[in-house]
Amino acid sequence: MKKLVKNKKGVTLMEVIIGTLLFALVTITVATVLAPVMLTFKRANDIAEYNLLLDNIGNHITSDIAQASKVVPVIGGLTLTINSIEVTYTFPAGILLKNEKEVLSADYYDRKTISFSVDDTDSPNIIVTVTIIPSGRTDRSGASLSRDYAVRPLMISKSD
Repeated sequence: MKKLVKNKKGVTLMEVIIGTLLFALVTITVATVLAPVMLTFKRANDIAEYNLLLDNIGNHITSDIAQASKVVPVIGGLTLTINSIEVTYTFPAGILLKNEKEVLSADYYDRKTISFSVDDTDSPNIIVTVTIIPSGRTDRSGASLSRDYAVRPLMISKSD
């Protein structure tokens, strides 16, 4: 028993406290350095996600506009005539509908809303502007995105 008491190979309370303080100091320093890096990563991730969503929606609309013989912007949407068939695009509640059917599942938008506008001035191109509006928890970084798509329809007589 006396042998165990004389053993001085243990750690004192002071050494434990100093070790804990040093560990906390290093942890705080690392967290302070990583916070801006994580915000930048979240922003880049949001922008990449928004770009994918914009491309999917923009390509869907512009491929139909390119085939249209008539393009008529209407309030809150767009009406196209493709091979004598009327196609209507709308964005009620920020979700793309083609002839009142979802083009992309509502889950795909992940609480983001979409809006678009169409400019069919006298130029041969029709400009479709698609905008993503983040809402709720998806707005982690404050990123939002808007993009113009210029389309030159192959066979068009502009809106009468």
